[in-house]
Amino acid sequence: LVEAGARVVSEFWDEFGLAGMGWDTHWNHYPRMKVELCPGLDHGWQGLITDLDQRGLLDDTLVVCTSEHGRTPQLNSAAGAGRDHWSQVYSTVIAGGGTARGRVVGKSDRHAAEVAALPLRPKDLLATMYHLLGIDPHMRIHDPTGRPQPLVDGRVITEALA
Repeated sequence: LVEAGARVVSEFWDEFGLAGMGWDTHWNHYPRMKVELCPGLDHGWQGLITDLDQRGLLDDTLVVCTSEHGRTPQLNSAAGAGRDHWSQVYSTVIAGGGTARGRVVGKSDRHAAEVAALPLRPKDLLATMYHLLGIDPHMRIHDPTGRPQPLVDGRVITEALA
């Protein structure tokens, strides 16, 4: 799709219908991450990034891997122990498309419970993605009643840019 000129490609990856309930690891967290979830994500991400890089497409292709929330820093009491939804801290991985290689932006405390440095919001990620696509994230668009609204109320994460 990228080679054919698509500007945006979205891939939703989950394992609904398989052993567990995809990334919703409310039980058996560690075995599911080790055996069921992380190997596929690791191989898929590495393969995609390597392929794009080797073919000279990575610099012009922004790849984003994110979720809608993080996981509790403490295990719950479910069978095999699990981790529940946690909106305070979560990770996003980005590559290519004008981002710096090998850079870590932001930091959590040692338990991944609270943000320790450079708090960022999903709106900031979205503003950064628009910026990298060449779209001004601060432009105003008009809502159905004609009122001007910002495209996104976030800041470009300049710390992540090349």
